[in-house]
Amino acid sequence: MKTRAGIFRAVGEPLEAVEIDLAEPGPGDVVVRMAAVGICGTDLHQVKGEFQRPTPIVLGHEGAGVVEHVGDAVDSLRVGDEVVLSWAASCGRCADCARGRPAACTPLHEAIGAGTLVDGTTGMSLHGETVYRGTATGAFAERVVVASRAALPTGGVVPFRDAALLGCAALTGVGSVLFAARAKPGGVALVIGAGGVGQFVVQGARIAGAEAIVVVDPVEARREQALGLGATHAVHPDDLEELMASVSPDGADYGFDAVGFPATTVTALRFTRSGGTAVIVGIPPTGMRLDLDPAQFLRREKFLTGTMYGSEDPALALPILLGHVATGRLELAPLLGETFPLERIDDAVRASLELPAGRVLVEP
Repeated sequence: MKTRAGIFRAVGEPLEAVEIDLAEPGPGDVVVRMAAVGICGTDLHQVKGEFQRPTPIVLGHEGAGVVEHVGDAVDSLRVGDEVVLSWAASCGRCADCARGRPAACTPLHEAIGAGTLVDGTTGMSLHGETVYRGTATGAFAERVVVASRAALPTGGVVPFRDAALLGCAALTGVGSVLFAARAKPGGVALVIGAGGVGQFVVQGARIAGAEAIVVVDPVEARREQALGLGATHAVHPDDLEELMASVSPDGADYGFDAVGFPATTVTALRFTRSGGTAVIVGIPPTGMRLDLDPAQFLRREKFLTGTMYGSEDPALALPILLGHVATGRLELAPLLGETFPLERIDDAVRASLELPAGRVLVEP
């Protein structure tokens, strides 16, 4: 089987749409014709050289499309089903999978680092050379072959462009509030970073009933967008200390670092109140380390945790998010940015690197 796909070869080289070979689907696989794929920060880490994964590689994991083929052993999906891709197609056997956290699966993360699927293969090649998969998915393509558990049905109730955002940014951002922090109504939420995931953290805090939502971002357009989605305050990083002194002098009940750099994590923890919870949501470049003051945990009894894919099984979390979309509590369309065809995959990535307010999409 052949398909066109966006190939990344090396830092500084343009991404290119080329025809590659796909291995035929197995009995437990499905073929998904991709309709829309968002460009996630994880993809940009690879483009900027902040992740070291094998190349050539097809990036992209935040996508939606329609099922074109169903393997003989698949009974959960049918041809024509509209689906969102989940990159957490885990092993199903390790301790994390057993406790219902497939996104924490150790074999899965080993596979992601190796640019493969969990079984160690990629099922992609170009002129006989192995082509690797970004985040165990490789969605910047017209078609992908994935395990059936990696294709989550939406019921066709959400347009493909909107649905693509559910595949990663929404599950991660909203989940960080509802499932990782388990935020209670009436609290103060601090959100560091108002990119794609950060905007969904804002909405998660609103859904959870936060009394105040403070957003910090250097880009004015992103701050304005956050205010439209439920933030009560939005400031430049230079103005955070002064604002927090007036909004919540004791600190936020919940601090979310949607960037993932050590400095932003330290900021989120610093402005979280005694006994409060700070959550690392964004993924840092490889090799970065945190330098923390133990007094934050001893004297002030704060909690610091991380979240991977929203800290819930995507198969369980997606229906919850779709329910919020149906009631209007979770907004997707306002977060859509510029859209590019697959043939302009490099332009799409370059646009995303400019830190736009909306999520840049590729439509294969």
